[in-house]
Amino acid sequence: MSIGTRFALAVACTALAACVSPRSFLDPGVPAVSYADLGKRAEPLNLKLTVEFQRNGEPFPRADPILKDSAQRVLRATGLIVPTDADAAGSIRIVMNNIGDLKEAEAKGTKIGLTLGLAGSTVKDAYEMKVSIAVNGRTAANTVIKHAFYTSVGNETLPPGVETVPPNVAFDRVLEQMLLRALRDMQKAGELTDRRDPRPAFDTTNRMMRTRHSR
Repeated sequence: MSIGTRFALAVACTALAACVSPRSFLDPGVPAVSYADLGKRAEPLNLKLTVEFQRNGEPFPRADPILKDSAQRVLRATGLIVPTDADAAGSIRIVMNNIGDLKEAEAKGTKIGLTLGLAGSTVKDAYEMKVSIAVNGRTAANTVIKHAFYTSVGNETLPPGVETVPPNVAFDRVLEQMLLRALRDMQKAGELTDRRDPRPAFDTTNRMMRTRHSR
C-alpha cells in the first residue's frame, strides 16, 4: 500500500541476504495529538464515511478498504463522529495521498540485499490528508494535513528516543495522528464543537450553522 511498506517487503528477505526486519517510526519532528485534545460532543454526528487513497496524487483503490477500516476506528474513538450508512446526518470524506519516489526506495532495498544488511538505509513515507464534512448541503474542510513515517532496514542508526513498530502499525498511527489533527483544527475554527461551546458549529439537529468557507 505505502511506498515504505513495499520497500520493506522487497528487502526484508532477498536471495542474497538473511531476513532483515524493517523498523518504522513516525516523524519525530511532528508534534503528537491525542484524543484528549479534542472537545467531546454531547451527541456524536452520524456521518457517512467515504475515502480515497492516492499515490502521488493518483487514485490507488486497492488501499481504500484499509484506509476506511482504520479511519472508522479513529472516528469512533473520538466521540465526535460515528461512521454509518443508515440515518446519516451528512458525510465525511477523507483523501490520503502517499508521496514518494518508489524507484529510489527499491534502489535502496537492492543495496541492502547486496550487502547482506550491512549497509542500512532509511526510506521516508510522506503523506498528505484532506478532510471535508458536509451537513445539510454545506461543507467544512480543513487545510492539507502533512505527516510521515520512516522505515529503516539493515545496519542503520535510528534517531534517539523514537519508538519503532512494523510498517503497517506506523501507517495506522500516521493516519490516526493526521485525522486527529484535522478534527482538532476544525474544532479550533468553531466546527464540531461541543454544544456547551458558545461558538456556532455543526449541531445535532443536522444543521450546519457555520463553516470555515463562510467566514
